[in-house]
Amino acid sequence: MYSLLNSVLSFVIIFIINNALSGNPVFLKSHMGFVFLGLVVYTYLLNIVFQKYLNKYVFLMLYNNEKKLFRKMLQTPLNILEKLGTQRFFTAVEDLRTFSLLPYTVTHTVNSLLMLILCLIYMFSLSVSAALIVIGLVLVVAFSYFIVMNSMSKHVEKLRSYNDYYYKYVQDVMKGFKELKLNFFRRKNLMNKFLFPNRDQAGVLDFKINYVFLSINLISQYGLYFVITTILFLLPEWGILNREDIIAYVVIILFISGPINNLINLQQMYTRFMVARKRIRNFINDFQIQHDEVEVKSAASFQKINFDNIEYSYEQATEADEQHFVLGPINLEIKKGETIFIIGGNGSGKSTFIKTLTGLYEPTGGNIKLNDSLIDSKENIQNLVAAVFTNNHLFSQNYEDYELDDNMQYEELLKLMQMDTVVADTSDEASRRNFSKGQSKRMSLIFALLEKKPILVLDEWAADQDPHFRKYFYTELIPRLQKQGKTIIAVTHDDMYFEYADRIVKFDYGQIVKDIDAATIKELKDASWI
Repeated sequence: MYSLLNSVLSFVIIFIINNALSGNPVFLKSHMGFVFLGLVVYTYLLNIVFQKYLNKYVFLMLYNNEKKLFRKMLQTPLNILEKLGTQRFFTAVEDLRTFSLLPYTVTHTVNSLLMLILCLIYMFSLSVSAALIVIGLVLVVAFSYFIVMNSMSKHVEKLRSYNDYYYKYVQDVMKGFKELKLNFFRRKNLMNKFLFPNRDQAGVLDFKINYVFLSINLISQYGLYFVITTILFLLPEWGILNREDIIAYVVIILFISGPINNLINLQQMYTRFMVARKRIRNFINDFQIQHDEVEVKSAASFQKINFDNIEYSYEQATEADEQHFVLGPINLEIKKGETIFIIGGNGSGKSTFIKTLTGLYEPTGGNIKLNDSLIDSKENIQNLVAAVFTNNHLFSQNYEDYELDDNMQYEELLKLMQMDTVVADTSDEASRRNFSKGQSKRMSLIFALLEKKPILVLDEWAADQDPHFRKYFYTELIPRLQKQGKTIIAVTHDDMYFEYADRIVKFDYGQIVKDIDAATIKELKDASWI
């Protein structure tokens, strides 16, 4: 509706200009000046109001879709994220922002088309033959543009793939900064073999794409000169256009050059939209984005968890004949208040078991029971579990339901973890500054305990602690948590502290090969049984 009204008003402005230039006495009267000025002011105000609501709609659409993308991303299974990498998420957000120009592009396309149609009707009213010739010339210019533009879509998509890899390298720099600083050759190879070639190739391709866009945009400008030349010198000579209509035709051509340029230039935006749309669809398909999450209710009472023939199978490795890792079948009962140490060598299945226990991996076989009842959702288990993983992360903000300021339990936990002298105060900012790895894990454990969940999973938590605090953890902290009724499942290699566990469960080749209770642990005086 806006485009139709705006196009009609713009056409009336052209009509008045043409008649005034041609000397029509009706349009040379003084009151027509006021009419003309009123039309200009009115179309200006119309555009101002429309652009306000259009931009409001655009930004609302953009940021709502960013929220949807984040929500969907958080529903992605962990194994899919591990397989495809996090950099795809960053480029998906970048692709999404491309669509911030979609309403603007569509509106200007419709507006330009309507304006073009009205002007063409006016041209036909003056001379049908001249109008057909002009339209033919314009179509030749536009067709040449569209052919080149369509050929650029594959180059635009290739440029986006270069940026996918670029974000991988950025992530490597951010997460592996210490390792890169430690090794000169690693830094050199990162830059010279990967980062620099990627940026060089992307830069050349980006320049080529923009240079082609710039070059073909000039086609419309110089094509316009060719059309005007035809109107001024050829059509009158051929007797197709009267001299008195030349001014009207030239004014129309000059006026519709804007809509024509808009239609031609907007094609590159449509090309980018198509590429972005394809990439976002591939992102959604690859990440297996699922239905919306249900609201998690309060935790059920917990007495025991049973793993009945639980299996988890990773996808087949790259070599067709290479055997891939399979966890299980696992049969294990975890009772309320138990402290279980999980042990085993690298690749034995400990981490896979922990991820399956915490619901991060969906079992590919078997059943998990809670209090002898089959669980109907992984949230039934996750609502019982607080965890600190070996690669723990302290969030930049407090995403929990509890507050740290004036929180007596938080202050007590700081003292319990011997962090009260490290954290200056109980403000949220003080708890999220840069810590050493051991201190970071202590803070993560504090936050896990503040969740007040009955099961505590610790993945090699003590490995980054100094000897003093490691001993403190096993000899004082674990017994204290046991008295509070916590069920503790800890992955550990500290065999000298095994006596503080109720059970030792050993994994090897994805299987539980030993499950030893507390009485047996005390009888064994050495670690040869491990």
